[in-house]
Amino acid sequence: MHRHFRFAAALAATLLLGGCFVSTTDLIAPADADYPVADDARFALHELDEDGARTGARPGIAHVSRDGDRYTMVVNDHGKPFTGLMKEIDPNRGLYAVMAREADADPAGGGLYVLLERDGDDWKRWGVVCPDFVVLAEERDVALSDFGVTVENSDCVVKDFASLKKALLFAHEFGAPDAVYVAE
Repeated sequence: MHRHFRFAAALAATLLLGGCFVSTTDLIAPADADYPVADDARFALHELDEDGARTGARPGIAHVSRDGDRYTMVVNDHGKPFTGLMKEIDPNRGLYAVMAREADADPAGGGLYVLLERDGDDWKRWGVVCPDFVVLAEERDVALSDFGVTVENSDCVVKDFASLKKALLFAHEFGAPDAVYVAE
């Protein structure tokens, strides 16, 4: 039980403290959101290594429910809940931008963003850590300004949805997923 909690805590810390894609305002509005995950869905959450293979660590359990116009996700039934919205950014490849924040956070405070790729009922996640994104861009001689991204306090800040979409598609093309949600 404690091992699951540590995994969930480490995952949250990576996303929240490791330097993420963030915005100061919501970049996905409920009226523009897509809802491809069924209410009350459960997933085994597997960590992936840098090659996209499962690490072998015991998976966490992610429970996703729909609460009005937002999703709520809790990992291992006792973790801190996150709320969020999804927006499809590439229907041909099943790619979605996900905006999330802790459920008790200020709703006007913006969010953090990840990329999900749908594979049947399962989802691969690109947790897009800002320092890794900076390296990806530098390795390909692309300026962060080309994505409309600025770095502030180790976070990659995006100001509009078009910039977010461009950056997430780049991360998908040149980066690797960090986790997979396997439907139960």
